[in-house]
Amino acid sequence: MEQEIISISLPPFPDFIEGNRRVFQKDQYHPDRNNLGYFDLIIVKSGTLYLTEADQKYTVKAGQMLILLPDQHHFAHKPVPEETVFYWLHFYTKAQWQQGAKRKYFISALPIPELHYHQRSYTLHLPKHATIKEPQLLEDLFEGILQSTQEDSFEAIWQTEELFLKFLRILEAQGGYRDRLTTIGESVLVYLEANLAADIDNQQLAAYFHLHPNYLAKATKHVFGKTPLELLQDLRLDTAKRYLLHTDETIKAITEIVGFHSEIYFSNRFKVREGLSPRAFRKQYRNDTQY
Repeated sequence: MEQEIISISLPPFPDFIEGNRRVFQKDQYHPDRNNLGYFDLIIVKSGTLYLTEADQKYTVKAGQMLILLPDQHHFAHKPVPEETVFYWLHFYTKAQWQQGAKRKYFISALPIPELHYHQRSYTLHLPKHATIKEPQLLEDLFEGILQSTQEDSFEAIWQTEELFLKFLRILEAQGGYRDRLTTIGESVLVYLEANLAADIDNQQLAAYFHLHPNYLAKATKHVFGKTPLELLQDLRLDTAKRYLLHTDETIKAITEIVGFHSEIYFSNRFKVREGLSPRAFRKQYRNDTQY
């Protein structure tokens, strides 16, 4: 089974579009679709679905789930061998997302303030193809979502979205066993995000986490493919981009906010990664940002 992860930046939060419970009879094929524009989430209750997406074949058995991407071609490479019951749900997001073997962590492109109580930037991680740990829990929640769409009330839209977001949160937890390296690597990320402006080095991290710098590097490489300090620089540059696009802070102020001690060094690092100086980047993209 593919152990790929679909990472989705929050906020903005994904929106529920539609869904249903479907029964295929023996020898029936799943529809052939191309570039739907939204994610197609499938949970098989009984039987088996044989689906192909972008030349990758998936066998989705009872108690398993699969998420098909909005910008790919998917179709059945085999008919169902027996009566097959499954749930399907379409959801949409205009936020950044990426599918890969490792979790991707985004800083939301929305202009989130820093000086007041504010929404946290978060990355939702959904398993591409996985066996569900608690299928009855998800089925009951799915039925609740479908039932909420039948309510003849203006309040129903709030109930539907609330249930859908709860469904995604529980689905994220179905993504498999989180080993110690993953837990530590993600803890390092959270710490770095909360301390961007601080003086951080390997020895300081080792003292904080009570772990050897080599083990911390192994953990962050396991999750992100980068050492803690490489990850810190990426976070600082990503945050700087957000300030350049969504605030009027000066380059000098942004340099200090994200933890670079030298405006020249910050500008050089930024230009190496983005191909433009901070000032040129702001001028080119400020009026053409997309969430």
